[in-house]
Amino acid sequence: MERRFTALRVIGTIFKVLAWIALLIGLFGAILILITSLTFDSQLEATGFDLLSGPVAGITTFVAILVVAIFQFLFLYGTGELFYMFLSMEESARRTAYFTQQMFTASQSNYPLPPTPADYED
Repeated sequence: MERRFTALRVIGTIFKVLAWIALLIGLFGAILILITSLTFDSQLEATGFDLLSGPVAGITTFVAILVVAIFQFLFLYGTGELFYMFLSMEESARRTAYFTQQMFTASQSNYPLPPTPADYED
């Protein structure tokens, strides 16, 4: 059977690609924050950026960004899979209807024709 709804397949694929990109950017950002907070502790305090200073704040921020990135990945990837699930359901329903119609037309040819009124005996 031919594949239909090409645009929905493209949208599903785009969501999956965006999920991987978001995960990689989130992972990279979390590692960058961790390295920055552990390496430049004294320099950040001197400039007034106390928000990400210190190892505890760096580790906490790393974990928070990592958790958000994982949830964002799961949401985007799940959305892409949802598109593919709906497309699979449509294809399965179409295939079932086709085969049911084929079975119905094949079974109709095996039965004799219904009797005409002249064939009835009173």
